[in-house]
Amino acid sequence: MKKAILLLSIIFVLIYSLTAQNAYQVIKVTGTIKIVESGVSLSQGISFDDDNNLDFITTNARAAVIHPSKGRFILMPNNSNIAYARANLTPSMSNISSRAGAMISKVDLSNFFSGDYVIIDKSYIKISPNIFIMDNDNFFYIKYTYKDEDIHKKLKYSNDTLIINKSELFTIDGWPITNPNITKMELLYMSKEKGGSIYINSFNPVFPDSKELLSEIEVILKNFKDKSKEEIINELVNYINEMYGKIDQTNVEKWLIDNNKI
Repeated sequence: MKKAILLLSIIFVLIYSLTAQNAYQVIKVTGTIKIVESGVSLSQGISFDDDNNLDFITTNARAAVIHPSKGRFILMPNNSNIAYARANLTPSMSNISSRAGAMISKVDLSNFFSGDYVIIDKSYIKISPNIFIMDNDNFFYIKYTYKDEDIHKKLKYSNDTLIINKSELFTIDGWPITNPNITKMELLYMSKEKGGSIYINSFNPVFPDSKELLSEIEVILKNFKDKSKEEIINELVNYINEMYGKIDQTNVEKWLIDNNKI
């Protein structure tokens, strides 16, 4: 009897192991997507396999999922059959977001601050002093509109590094703004030589919840245990690019180190 129970236990473990190896695990979901067979809605940590059908309940719903051997996918209504998901994987954004070194031209900086730009708590951007000096008379600032009022926030710097601090952006007269819902910002440069402001570009600020993002990152890290540090960082940068917006690789690496993830 004991041998039979032991055998059944071994078989169960083997089946579970094989199932886990063939399962896709959910990293993040926007909208509502259900597994047809079980009626379960996808959420972070939920697993499903190739045989499952997915029902996209809400318009434009999508999910980031990962497979231990096949990699990471973005599921959308047009690729609800997982077998075809790879062909419809959302492409990574331009790798200007993960460039190394300082911005060396105004064009670089303008391209960098365009579209959806991600700031996780703080953002550090190295800028060549040959194009933009940063001192008391020459500095960058951000402009946005809040309750029909134009807000100008002078940005801090350290030597050749521009610093954007989320909490400081949304503080007016010493009081923090709750739920600012700012969808557009402009980056400008005050030049003493020019005697006025130089427009750099407008962008859509994206401020992910740090705790939620860490939770999503954990799912990816569990499936990348055998990868090198460089591969892991590249994967995480690409994930943030695809699900949130443009981000600098140096900032991702610093954020991961600060949170003891690498």
